[in-house]
Amino acid sequence: MPVNSVDVHFLHERSPYEQAIPLILIHGWPGSFLEFTELIPKLVNPGVGQQAFHVIAPSIPGFAFSSAPKQKGFGLKEIAKTFNQLMLELGYTTYIAQGGDWGAMLSKALGLFHSDHCKGIHVNMVVAPPTPYNPRHMLQMANAILPYADRFPIFVTAQEISWLNDTFQFQKSDTGYMKQQSTKPDTLGYALNDSPAGLLAWILEKFWKWSDGGLLPYSKDFLITNACLYWLTGNVSSSLRIYYEAANTGDITDILLKQYCKVPTGVAVFPKEIAKVPKNWVCSMYNLQHWTVFDRGGHFAAKEVPELLAKDVQDFFGNTKVFGQVAF
Repeated sequence: MPVNSVDVHFLHERSPYEQAIPLILIHGWPGSFLEFTELIPKLVNPGVGQQAFHVIAPSIPGFAFSSAPKQKGFGLKEIAKTFNQLMLELGYTTYIAQGGDWGAMLSKALGLFHSDHCKGIHVNMVVAPPTPYNPRHMLQMANAILPYADRFPIFVTAQEISWLNDTFQFQKSDTGYMKQQSTKPDTLGYALNDSPAGLLAWILEKFWKWSDGGLLPYSKDFLITNACLYWLTGNVSSSLRIYYEAANTGDITDILLKQYCKVPTGVAVFPKEIAKVPKNWVCSMYNLQHWTVFDRGGHFAAKEVPELLAKDVQDFFGNTKVFGQVAF
C-alpha cells in the first residue's frame, strides 16, 4: 500500500471477536514480519477470557517487501508517521503498538508523536538511561559498576546488577555491527548483497548470540527464509540504513533518551535481552503501567516464546483499569 512516499507491505489478520483491539506489531533488525507467525494466531484467536486483537504487522520501509525510502532523513519519526498513516488508511483511528528492537523504538515514537491515535504501547526491549539529576539513579549506577560495590546490592537488586552488567558487556563487546551500520551502511550492504553466505553469517550470529538457547528455538526453514527476505528482495543495504538515519537525524537520541512517553506502557523483560535496566529508570521515561520479568526468552521473544509474549500483551491491553475508557 502506498503510504508517505513508500510502498508498505503488511500482514493484516482480523479477529472474529467483537471487542478486538487494533494492534500494530513491529519487527526489528535482523528480523522480519516472519517473527510473528506463531504470535499472531494467539492474539487473533485467544483463549476464553483473553483479550483479542486485529493484528497489522508491517515490514519497516526498506525491509522485505516494503520499498526503500528515496530521500535522506527518513528516520524513526518518518517511519512512525508512515505506520500511523497506514493504520488510519486501514480504518483504525485508535490502536495500540507492540515491538522489540527497532519495533520497541518505533512503538515509543508512535506513543510520543501520534498519541491521538496510538493509545498505548507494549515493548519487549526497553531502553532508558539513568537521569543525571536523580540521586537514586546515580547511586544505583555506582552500586552496579564500582569495584566490589556490586557484591552489596543496596540501591539496586542483585538481579538489576546482573542486568546492567549484561547490558554493559553487550555495549563493550557486541556493538561493532551497530557502529558499522550507523556510519557506513552502504559499504557493508554491497558486501552482504554480494555473498549469501556472508549475509547468512551476519544475520545468524545475532540470532545465536541474542537468543535464549542459541539457534535452538528456531527451525532451519525460518532462519533461511528470514535471511532470504533480505537477499532475494535486494533490501540488504536499505535495511541497514535505519541505523544511519536514526543516528544522523538525531531521532534515536530524542526518542529514547530525551522524551517521556505519556501513553500507558507495558514492558516484558526477558533474560537474554540485549538491553535490561532497572525498573525505576524506565519509570522516568515511560508511563509504566505493566512490568513482567520472565525466566526464559531473549531478544526475539515473539519467535522464541510466543505463548509468554502473547499472554503478557493480552494481560496488559486487556486491563480495563488502564484501557477501559478507550474507544477502539
